Amino acid sequence: MAKSKSSKGWLKEHFDDQYVKMSQQDGVRSRAVYKLIEIDQKDQLIKPQMQIVDLGAAPGGWSEYVAKKLSKQGRIVATDILEMDYLDGVEFIQGDFRERVSA
Repeated sequence: MAKSKSSKGWLKEHFDDQYVKMSQQDGVRSRAVYKLIEIDQKDQLIKPQMQIVDLGAAPGGWSEYVAKKLSKQGRIVATDILEMDYLDGVEFIQGDFRERVSA
């Protein structure tokens, strides 16, 4: 299946993005982590012993950053409808957090 012109344009723009390039160079899961780092540095958001829930976590960039920052001195639960590769120190639940779970 051929890619549309708009799809090709988006892909070019995406891979030319400085944060995409940084995430590839730094070996992190997503470009979004840089926004969390910026917020955390400014507001000192993440502190030891915190319990954090990452909703819509895949591919896991934020969970990855938080796990490194907490260094197993807290709890991280990540959830998404998509699969996410294992992260040490992160409990992952695949599913829709909006759905009821019967006991």
